Amino acid sequence: MSVYLKTNLGILYQGDCLKELPLVPDNSVNFILTSPPYNIGIDYETYKDNLPWIDYLSWCESWLEHIYRILAPSGRFCLNVLTQAKIKGEMLSPLVEFYRLCERVGFRYRATAIWYDVTKSRLEAWGSWKSATSPYIYCPVEVVLILYKGEWKRNPGKSTISNTDFIMGCSGIWHISPARNDKVPSVFPIGLAKLCLNLLTFEGDIVLDPFMGSGTTAMAAELLNRKWIGIELNPAYCAVAQTRLDPVWRQGRFSGT
Repeated sequence: MSVYLKTNLGILYQGDCLKELPLVPDNSVNFILTSPPYNIGIDYETYKDNLPWIDYLSWCESWLEHIYRILAPSGRFCLNVLTQAKIKGEMLSPLVEFYRLCERVGFRYRATAIWYDVTKSRLEAWGSWKSATSPYIYCPVEVVLILYKGEWKRNPGKSTISNTDFIMGCSGIWHISPARNDKVPSVFPIGLAKLCLNLLTFEGDIVLDPFMGSGTTAMAAELLNRKWIGIELNPAYCAVAQTRLDPVWRQGRFSGT
């Protein structure tokens, strides 16, 4: 495994997750949080984000099988996906497809959380204006599939979530500000990562993100005193992650908020 960065709590590997994940031991990770490539033509530089849909789903099933294997029996999995996407001119539902894939791999379903991105709420393409001919129905939200491996209930540990976040987390509707980074497309919001970790893990748990990008999951883990493992294919994104992580882990800042 190609180690890019090590901190007191975690390690970032630079490489292809399908090559790195087989090296992670069985049943060794408490929690997995990730937002995989959407396959909608985003320029990730080192990854082709416009595969034929059947090839994309086959690729996803491959890494989902590895994730299932490495999760502990009480392990949980948060998967951020789109509700709908236009792929080569056809409207599809990644949410539905990922649910089917996860079920086939062996995951058990617990819940779906909706997170609302206010920057997506402005609709400019209406289809057939004020006509039933062909209206365009827009969905300005993304969702987090909350899945688990064996048993949902865990033995007690040290929780770090606030009253406010616990109430919002359990409501299933998450109002979280989006993130922006000119160097990395489709940045995962730190608020979303922190909410998932606070709501579904205990302090000291091991967290893994196989599509680490700019290091958001690792940052949340460092701030909340969770151990972490990250995998990222693009070395440029690894460099951005290191820039973001360095001041966090060197100062040893842990916070439950």
